[in-house]
Parts: sequence; C-alpha cells; structure tokens
Amino acid sequence: MNPRHLAAALGVLVSVAALALFARGVDWGGLATVLGSVAPGWVALAAVLLLGEFVLRAVRWQVLLRPLGLPARTVDLWAAQVIGAAANTLFPLRAGELAKPLVASRRTGAPLSSVVATAVMERVYDLFGLVSVLCLMVLVLPEEPETQTNLVRNLKRYGGLFGVAAMLAMGTFFALATRKVAARGVFERIVAVAPGPLRGAFLGLFDGFVAGLGNSRDGRGLLQAAGLSVWMWLNGAVAIWCLFQAFGMELPFGAACFTGVAIALTVALPQAPGFLGVFHVAMQQTMLLWGQEQAAADGFAIVFWAVSFVPVTAAGVLAMGREGISWSSLRAAQDAAPPPPR
Repeated sequence: MNPRHLAAALGVLVSVAALALFARGVDWGGLATVLGSVAPGWVALAAVLLLGEFVLRAVRWQVLLRPLGLPARTVDLWAAQVIGAAANTLFPLRAGELAKPLVASRRTGAPLSSVVATAVMERVYDLFGLVSVLCLMVLVLPEEPETQTNLVRNLKRYGGLFGVAAMLAMGTFFALATRKVAARGVFERIVAVAPGPLRGAFLGLFDGFVAGLGNSRDGRGLLQAAGLSVWMWLNGAVAIWCLFQAFGMELPFGAACFTGVAIALTVALPQAPGFLGVFHVAMQQTMLLWGQEQAAADGFAIVFWAVSFVPVTAAGVLAMGREGISWSSLRAAQDAAPPPPR
C-alpha cells in the first residue's frame, strides 16, 4: 500500500476509535444541561481570539518573508493561512501544509521553494512559542492552590524542568542555525542520540530553518518573529481562559496555558480530517484532570473544538473558492512536489 494511503487509513482508524471512546462515556442529558448554561458572550470572544491568531500568523510570516525582498501583504498571507488551516481540517494527509505555501507563492510572486522554507521557520517559531507558554504556566500557577495540589506541584516541577531544558535546546538550535552549514556537523552530533525518524525530522527542521534564513542577518526580524510567536500562543491561552469563564470553571490561567500545550501536542498526532475524536478525548481528559465534572468536561471539549475549527474553516473555504483550490488540485501539486529535506 502507498505510504500516504497507509497514513491516511491509520489516521481514520485512530479518530474513529477516539470518537467512539468519547461518545461512550457521554451523559447526554447532563451534557445538554451544561451546554444550555454556557455563557455565549465568552464563547464568542474565544472564537474571535482564535480566529485572530491567523492575523498574527500572517504578520509573522510577513516578517519571515522580508529577507526575500518581495512585497507580501498581510491580507494575502492571511488568506494563505486560513486556506491551509481549512485544508488540514477538510482533507487528509495534512494537505494544508502544501496549500498554504502554494497560495502564498501565488499571491506574492515569491518562488514556492523560498516560501516553503519560511513555512519550516514557522514551525520552529511555533515550538518556541509553545515552550514559552509552558514556562509561563510554571510561573503563573498558584503557589498554594485550594484544589489539585499534587497536580499543580508536579506541573510546576516537571514543567519547569522540561521548559528550561527546551529553552536551552531552542537557544542552541537558533545559535547553530545562524551559523548555517558550518554548524550542521555539530547539530548532527547533538541529535545522533535520537531515534532514526526523530533524527531525520530534527535535521529536516534545521535545514529548512537555515534555508529560510537565507543570506539575511536581520536580527530585528528574528526578534520580531519570536515576539509574535509568544503573543500567538499567549492569545490561545487567553481564548481557553475565556472558555473557562463561559463554563463557570474556576481554574487558574496556568491551567489555560497547560491546556494550550496539551492540544498542540494532540493535533500533531495521526488522525482523520476534522480532528474529530482525538481532540475531544484529549480535552475531556484534561478537564477531568483539573477536577471538572464529566458533563462539563464533555461540553468543554465539544465547544472548544467548535470555536477552534468552525470559524477558520468557514473563512478558509470562502478563500479556497476564490483561489480555485480543491482536493484534486492539491493532490496533483502534492505528487509533483519534491520530497522534504532529510
């Protein structure tokens, strides 16, 4: 079987199993009561914040494209971002990872290879933003919470250790990447301890990030991209905190940071289009971990999924119609695309 078809089939199986697991434990009467008591204003604010994240992503991409010397309007990059998000939701095989640079290349006139390289830089900066929010979680979790004492203590201890280690690793990565080819041998030795597939992924990120840097020494741009990345991930945590208010959950802002990190790791798992099932189980279990009732945890998972994917998918579908993007056109472009760097 074609590896792509095998990956798609695996994703469908994982999502179906997770969705069945989620649905089996739902108290439908209790769920209806919880959803009926949700404050719509807070939900709407969370949806606006999550949709606004794609404006921040467009501005950050504009910064990363600046060294190419080609004009890139925020509205064009926003269209590419929402189309990529919609394609990831609607189509298999993470088709949005191709749709996004394809649309950006069309809109800006930049070579597709150069745009793809900056897309790799986006992933690296997203990792930086995720680690930053993890560190923030450690700082803002209450010292002596009234509930969940053991959970918070462990999160502060192990989250802090992981956050410091990840920040050191990211700092090393940026330092080596700015030295380009001269530092690749050093990076290869560092990642040699990782398993083969992970080692290849790390090297691919390194090569892509170096290619995205090009001949630029735009230190101000690198700092701007880093600041926008932290802002984006903080924006996501604020949106989750708004949903806490919508459900009347008395949880600290650190819990919103933790939830943001958890969902970022969840959506990276193999699953079917739509992120159904895996997302819901992850959010349900996260809310139960924070001491919420079963019906509240189920309702939060459903509403969080809706505000995360419905608005941006609707915007992306409208933009896809204007661009003439379809699943068949993406498949053709995917087949013609060169393999990613190893």
